[in-house]
Amino acid sequence: MAEEDFLTNVARMIAAELYFMAGLQAAREMYGKSYFALGAGEKTSVDQAVFGILAANYQAVTAENLQKQTTPQPVGFQVQAQKSG
Repeated sequence: MAEEDFLTNVARMIAAELYFMAGLQAAREMYGKSYFALGAGEKTSVDQAVFGILAANYQAVTAENLQKQTTPQPVGFQVQAQKSG
C-alpha cells in the first residue's frame, strides 16, 4: 500500500471493531447465543443481516452528503485565453 494517513488507519480499525461488535450483538439477539457458537448457516444469516443494515444506513447517509458536494474546480495550470488588443 502507499503511504497512508495514521488517522485513516485508526478510522478503519474503529469501523472494523464496530462491525465485529454489531455481528456479535446480532447473533445474541437473533439466536440467543454467541456468534462463535453458531453453525455455518446461522453465521451466514447474521453476517447478511448486519451487512444489510449497515449498507442501508450508509446509503441513507451518503445520499445526503453527496447532495452537498459541489462540482470540482479545475486545478493546476490552465490555458489562458490570449488577449487581443
